[in-house]
Amino acid sequence: MSMKRINVGIIGLGRAGQMHLHNLMTIPEIHIVQVADVFIEKISTELNDLGITNQTRDYHDILNNPDIDTVFVFTSTDTHEEIVTAAANAGKNIFCEKPLSMNTVEEASVNVLRAVEKNHVKLQMGFNRRMDPQFRNIFENVRQGEIGTPQVVKITSRDPDLLPHDLIQRIGGLLFDFTMHDFDMARYMMNSNIAEVYAKGGTLIDPTLKEINDIDTLALVLQFENGAYGVIDNSRRAVYGYDQRVEVFGSEGMLKAENVSESTVELYTDKNKIMKKPLPMFVQRYRNAYINEMKAFVNSILNDEPVVASGQDVIMAQRAAIAAQKSLETGLPQKVDTNFSLD
Repeated sequence: MSMKRINVGIIGLGRAGQMHLHNLMTIPEIHIVQVADVFIEKISTELNDLGITNQTRDYHDILNNPDIDTVFVFTSTDTHEEIVTAAANAGKNIFCEKPLSMNTVEEASVNVLRAVEKNHVKLQMGFNRRMDPQFRNIFENVRQGEIGTPQVVKITSRDPDLLPHDLIQRIGGLLFDFTMHDFDMARYMMNSNIAEVYAKGGTLIDPTLKEINDIDTLALVLQFENGAYGVIDNSRRAVYGYDQRVEVFGSEGMLKAENVSESTVELYTDKNKIMKKPLPMFVQRYRNAYINEMKAFVNSILNDEPVVASGQDVIMAQRAAIAAQKSLETGLPQKVDTNFSLD
């Protein structure tokens, strides 16, 4: 009996897109039919070497290709709304990197989800950390009641170095790009919507970020709809590596995931303690998570099951980011609308 497969078009082959491409090529159920990138000629030779010869600069070629039933969108955030809407209207299932938008007017993103619903296609958002083995283990143990009633979630996310200003403007500032993962992770772990956000942030590392209305250091206090609390801290530069930690505290105990490094060996002497630094970048730290989220999406299509991170999930994270932005501007806590409807 032949294996079920999905015929795929990939849109966007920048740094993240090329990482995803190589991951997708390891999944037997995926058949890559065509790829698109506005600078396709720069990577054409490499693609040919991989056996991917059907290449185009115009993503509409993929949407108009009747042999393609699913598209993966790895373009910059400022293009997501347009491409996802067009893909939905073309009747394609869609995987899209988060977030759906940098727009502080939510209606634009809701219109994208209306197009997805109207055309009866699947949309999975790239909240890959949900599928990280460590974080997933915490999630499952929380759901099984191992720590009783969850009361506080603490998340630390710190990048190893600053990003170029032009890239930040295309993918979103700290809140809409970086912290978006943490809003989703907090909501995911606590199984409750974020109802209020209080944010304090500034430029402690790179004062020139003020020129593009961004920050590099952020501290957040969250309150969830169920009454529990959350604490998030972010930085754009941790000199020791890619710092990613999650802790959930409950009435009967605590679950905690520490950083991942190349070695678990620690050296203790009478002079010092030595242990390996965290992995250097997201590509290494979340390699398994990136592959797992793709496999989950394939499974949702082939077996008609719910996606692991939906359009509603991204709207809820986006609302938290909008509230955090208002909190930074006003210095006051901001309520977050927890109701959701496409009507």
